[in-house]
Amino acid sequence: MRESATFGDERRRPVDTLIVGGGPAGLAAARFLADEGRSATVLEKRPILGGKLSSWRDRDGDILETGLHAIFGGYTSLLQLLREVGIAHHLLWQPHALTWAMPADFSPRWNGAPVYEEFRFADAPAPFNGIGAVLGARYVFSAWEKVLFAKGTLPVLLRHHRYADAQDDITYADWHRRRGMSEHMLHTFFGPMALALNFTSVDDISAEAMLRVMAYFASSRDASRAGFFDGPPGPRFVEPLAAHVRERGVRIETNAAVGELLYSGDRCTGARTRDGRVFTADSVILATPVHDAKKILPAEMQRDPLIEGVAKLSSSPVINAHLWFDRPISRFTNLMFSPGTLLGVHADLGLGSPGYEWSGKSFIEACVAPADELIARDDETVIAAVMEDLRKLYPLAERKHLVKAKLVRIPKSVYRASPGAERLRPGSRTPVRNLFLAGCYIDTKFPASVEGAVRSARLAVDAVLAAPSS
Repeated sequence: MRESATFGDERRRPVDTLIVGGGPAGLAAARFLADEGRSATVLEKRPILGGKLSSWRDRDGDILETGLHAIFGGYTSLLQLLREVGIAHHLLWQPHALTWAMPADFSPRWNGAPVYEEFRFADAPAPFNGIGAVLGARYVFSAWEKVLFAKGTLPVLLRHHRYADAQDDITYADWHRRRGMSEHMLHTFFGPMALALNFTSVDDISAEAMLRVMAYFASSRDASRAGFFDGPPGPRFVEPLAAHVRERGVRIETNAAVGELLYSGDRCTGARTRDGRVFTADSVILATPVHDAKKILPAEMQRDPLIEGVAKLSSSPVINAHLWFDRPISRFTNLMFSPGTLLGVHADLGLGSPGYEWSGKSFIEACVAPADELIARDDETVIAAVMEDLRKLYPLAERKHLVKAKLVRIPKSVYRASPGAERLRPGSRTPVRNLFLAGCYIDTKFPASVEGAVRSARLAVDAVLAAPSS
């Protein structure tokens, strides 16, 4: 009886907008709609909110999360949202430097010990502060390599997106070689940057995807400065944002996996969950990852040129490794890049973020990518490989000091930015006039990230507001 009454209530009282997906894009869209006085309901398929920013505790009470999340100064839409919700104080900004930890066996130039290099951004206007960071490197690059870098990257840094947008047909590695920069710099400097950006190697990632980021981060003085939340993203970002929108009348339903969208004539009238509940609305925003959008959008709709990229984009697999040690094994609090290892990007959150409750000891989170081959391997095999590479970077990272290790596997993470993928990213509009898309795969001229998700939410809500009423 209660279930039937709920179904009836949903049909009698449709909200202005139904949002499918309770990740950053969906929650940001709910916030933007509430600001406009619009009612909204958010449907999240999992028991917890947050999508790629979700975090939870394991049986021991230790924190696990879907990924290592650094926030950059160039994330202007996200930073504005954090300020407006009142949670910007949870960000811990790190020194303005990009930090590399490199194993001794990665380069014949190094003599038997790990090499640490901090690319410190100069006190100068962008993009010259970034160029100065590379030119000031002490260990990694020769003087001639630095000259080639400055000459090779200057066009994209000065031309911003116009130049980058024309490079989607080739890989970054091809573009790099055409510009005359060194192979050593390609794999040492840009290799881990590509993994951090898209879990994709420099030999497979679109040049446009890489160059857009370089251009954007070179557009302002602090755009490339990194920070972390002062604890896991669930209680520091996702839960406060959810509470904020609930206070403004937004309804959030977890364990509400959408099985199909509902249509009447040329309109989307709502959604039916897999357990049979029906939610109706005047407009619908599909704020899911691209692989879930493929499952929910009708196949015939995905053939429409407006959104054909949904069917054609693929997703990158990644493993997020969590490693707790009984002592400090590193001395860095910044985001770390490590070429020649499985840990292309990682951070010691035990030293850098007190909310991870491992103060004074190392708690390493590492993105293991590309994970195409490792994703199906057993935990012990992956952990052993991670530990082997970690010890190459930090000699104290021995098994006897490892308290615990846990893996979180994401078989389909962000869209894979291979050559040609950037032009496949759809906009927020669909062939159905009241159905809109949001998510980090949407064409926001920004990479797949929490910033891209928030920007996509803004685009989707603007489209909802601009759409003619029924």
